[in-house]
Amino acid sequence: MNRLDLEPEVLDELSRWGGPNQMSAFESLMWRAEVDPRLRSTTTSVFFLDHAPDWDRFYQGHQWLINTVPRFRQRVVEPAFGLGAPTWVDDADFHLDYHLRRVRLPEPGSERQMFDLAQTLAMTPFDRARSPWEGTLIEGMDGGRAAYVLKLHHATSDGMGVIQLLSRVLRRDRAPPPAAERAPTGRRRHALTAGELARNRVLALPQEAAGGVGSVLQSLSRWARAPGASQKAAEYADSARRMLTARPVAGSPLFKRRSLSWRFDAIELPVQDLKRAARAAAGSINDVFLAGLIGGFRRYHEAMGVNLRQVPIGFPISLRKEGDPPGGNKFAGSQYAAPVGELDPIARVRHIQAFVGEIRKEPALDIMVRLMPVLVRLPIGTLVKLTADMFMAQDAQISNIPGIAEPVYMAGAQVTHFWPFAPVPGCGMMITMITHSGRACIGINSDRAAVTEPELLTQCLREGLLEMVALAGVTEPAAAATVKKVAAKKSRRKAVA
Repeated sequence: MNRLDLEPEVLDELSRWGGPNQMSAFESLMWRAEVDPRLRSTTTSVFFLDHAPDWDRFYQGHQWLINTVPRFRQRVVEPAFGLGAPTWVDDADFHLDYHLRRVRLPEPGSERQMFDLAQTLAMTPFDRARSPWEGTLIEGMDGGRAAYVLKLHHATSDGMGVIQLLSRVLRRDRAPPPAAERAPTGRRRHALTAGELARNRVLALPQEAAGGVGSVLQSLSRWARAPGASQKAAEYADSARRMLTARPVAGSPLFKRRSLSWRFDAIELPVQDLKRAARAAAGSINDVFLAGLIGGFRRYHEAMGVNLRQVPIGFPISLRKEGDPPGGNKFAGSQYAAPVGELDPIARVRHIQAFVGEIRKEPALDIMVRLMPVLVRLPIGTLVKLTADMFMAQDAQISNIPGIAEPVYMAGAQVTHFWPFAPVPGCGMMITMITHSGRACIGINSDRAAVTEPELLTQCLREGLLEMVALAGVTEPAAAATVKKVAAKKSRRKAVA
C-alpha cells in the first residue's frame, strides 16, 4: 500500500470509498442481525506474500490508507431510540496499533497452520465500539514467506468493492514510494452527535416509512407514463411474486447442522485452464466454476454414502452500474437447485446458463433490495429469524469475483495468492473464487458442524473442477488417495456403530 503516484481524481474516489455515511437498509440488516452470532458478517482476505515485508514500511502504508480512505478510521453509531439506520462517524479515539497486528507462526510454518490461525482470527467478533476492520501480518511461513489477513465487516463493502479498493492502493512494483512525498490527509466525514442523528432520523421518517414500497411505486409510476405501461406493471408484479415466493429445494442431510465454528480450505487452479475449459464448454468461467463445484458435491455425497439429485445453493448477482460509488454493497441473491445428480458436465453448464439467463431477465430481480427499507424496520427478533431461516436453508453460497490481473505488492513483498473467505451467515459453507495474477484462488469457508469431513470435501471439489478443466484436454492427476482414506474412515465408523 501507499500509492503516492495516484491522480487527484483517484484520491477523491478513494476518499468516498464505502459509500454514504448512513448505511443502506441491507447493510443495516447485516450489522444488526449479529445479535444472532450465527449471522456474523465478517469477510476475510488472506494474502500470501513471497517474503516478510519490512514492518516499518508496512505500517506506514497502513497509515497512508487510513489517511486516504476515511472509512477505515470510522466506527458505526446506532441512532438514538433506534430511529433510522446505523451511521459511520469518525472515531476520535482511533489508534492504528489496535487494528494492525504482527504475529509469527511456530515451526514449520505450514499453510495449514496459517489457515488455522486465519480462521480463528475470522471467528473472533469485532469490537463494535471501534472501526470494524483488522489487519494481521503473519510471519514465519515456510520458504521465508509471509501472509496478511485482512478482516472487514461485510457492511463496509462487498467483494467487488474490496477489489476496487485494492486495485487502487496496492503498488505495481517493489520500489518504495518517494520519501519526500507525504500521504494525503483525505476528506474527513462529519462525525454526527447522538442528538444530530436523532433529529435527522426524525426528519427522515416520513420518507423512510414508505421505504422500498415507495421505490416500487416510483417504478410503477414511471411505467404508467411509458408505452405499454399496464403490461410492464403486470410483468413486474408477476416477477415480484416469483422472486418473493421462491423456496429452495430440501437441503442435504449431510449439511443440515450449524455451529459457530469455521474451517478455511483452499484450492488453486491456473486461470488459463479455466478459460480453455469455458471455451470447450461454450460457457463462461463462472459457468465452469459452478458446474465443477456441483460435480464436487456429488462426489462428496457418493463418498459419504448418500445419493442426492439436488442441493440448494445461493449465489449473488451484481447490481452495480457504471457510475456507482466504489465500495458498499450492490448485489441481489438467488436460490438455485443445483443438479448434483447430473453426471454430464456439459449438461450442468447448460442448466446453469438457463437458470442465470432466466433470473437475469426477471424485472423484479432487485425486489428484496427495494423492500429492505421496510423489512429492516421489523422488530429485530422477527428480522433475525427471517434472515436465519433464509440462509440456513442453503447448503452453500458461491461467489466469483474478478480480481487483479497484474502482479501487485505490499511494502515490497509480492502478493502471490489472494484467498477470499466470505462469511458463513447461517448456511453450510461459502465458496468464493478470485482470479489473481493468473491464478484462480478458491477459498472454502465451511461450518464445521455442516462439513464433518473438510479434507474430503476439498478434494472432491477439486476433482469436480478438474473434470471441467479436462474438457479442454488439460489433465492433472487427482489425489484420489485422500478421498479413499477419508471414505474408508467413514465406513469404519458406520461399521462400529
